[in-house]
Amino acid sequence: MQFRFEDGATVTVNCKDEAELLAKVRARLAGEQPFAIATINVDHLQRLPEDAAFRHAYAAHDLICADGNPVVWLSKLAKKPVSLVPGSDLVVPLMREAVAAGVPVALVGANDDRWPRPPTACASWYRA
Repeated sequence: MQFRFEDGATVTVNCKDEAELLAKVRARLAGEQPFAIATINVDHLQRLPEDAAFRHAYAAHDLICADGNPVVWLSKLAKKPVSLVPGSDLVVPLMREAVAAGVPVALVGANDDRWPRPPTACASWYRA
């Protein structure tokens, strides 16, 4: 499913479910290819047409999945169904993939007071 904008930017939901996202992550890790993941939700859909910098940054992401039921519903209406893949549910599976591939992890997002535990504690859960 794609969202196209007047300036030519296109945001494509290119991972239909968690399994497909993790398979693509595994392949990129194995090939030592850098990548960025976005989880699109209704707030992002509202902001995309209004904020060119946000829109172009979003369009540059390599892997995009649906992080909200409104996106899932739109995909069904567009006859390009995708499953709900909340970003918060991806932290642990992505950490496991990184550990299995032996690569470091960078957590970018909320400020420090929103983390339930420091990132160093998260990393210790998956040390080999």
